[in-house]
Amino acid sequence: MIDFATFARDHGLVIRHVIADGRVHRVPTVGHPRKRNGAYLFDGRSGWVQAWDLHAEAIPFRDSAKPTRPVMPAKRVVDKSKAVRAAAAAKAREIVERCAYAGHPYLVRKGFPQECGLVDTDGRLVLPMRKATRYEEIVSVQHIGEDGTKRFLAGGAAKDAVHHIGRGPLDILVEGYATGLSVRAAMRAMYQQARVVVCFSAGNLASVARFYKRARVIADHDASGAGEAAARKTGLPWAMPSDVGMDANDLMLHDGVGAVCDLLDLAQGKEASHAA
Repeated sequence: MIDFATFARDHGLVIRHVIADGRVHRVPTVGHPRKRNGAYLFDGRSGWVQAWDLHAEAIPFRDSAKPTRPVMPAKRVVDKSKAVRAAAAAKAREIVERCAYAGHPYLVRKGFPQECGLVDTDGRLVLPMRKATRYEEIVSVQHIGEDGTKRFLAGGAAKDAVHHIGRGPLDILVEGYATGLSVRAAMRAMYQQARVVVCFSAGNLASVARFYKRARVIADHDASGAGEAAARKTGLPWAMPSDVGMDANDLMLHDGVGAVCDLLDLAQGKEASHAA
């Protein structure tokens, strides 16, 4: 039977010492070793892991070699899950409604000092997460701290959740918010319009792509290869920065918005060859 530490490692988490206290712990991931871009919970018997650059939702773990409580009938489990998601969606709507529209240090640090967004009462930036198939429906939120720490609302649905930036005849799928803003800036620099679709993780990007048939993908160049794998899985034209560890926002900050324009042109070139 696989142990929790091995399970977590196999799912992209970097954990030095597993803490089995039944609480959530933030940890680095293989794809982002310098950030706490993942989390786990373990009580000594069961728990879950999630690397946000890989997984749209938490991956459950249970040690079947140890005694367990009786399993609830499947229907009751499903009903409970729906209730949890419904409660999280209601809380998400409350959070969005109480937010103020203002600038934020995270946006400044990412190269957008004039950009405003929803800011919660605790000072964190809020990104509404909406159904890809029914965009008016908020299912959860992502909180972003000044230092870039990202957290999803507990119990909220992440799979097939998106956030749109702008409008246009073209859809461009990305993982993160700052990446999306960078792509929008590049499109504006080229005097073009697009709807940028923030998918929140590589795994979710691959899932969401089925709802955006005429789109391009700008992937993160993760050391783990998760971004490239997700982009290839979509079957859509895609491109990513050439340097390992970079996303489109890193590229913009390092080389300017023109470099992101070149990246979009590369994806367009792949689109032409894809269609040929």
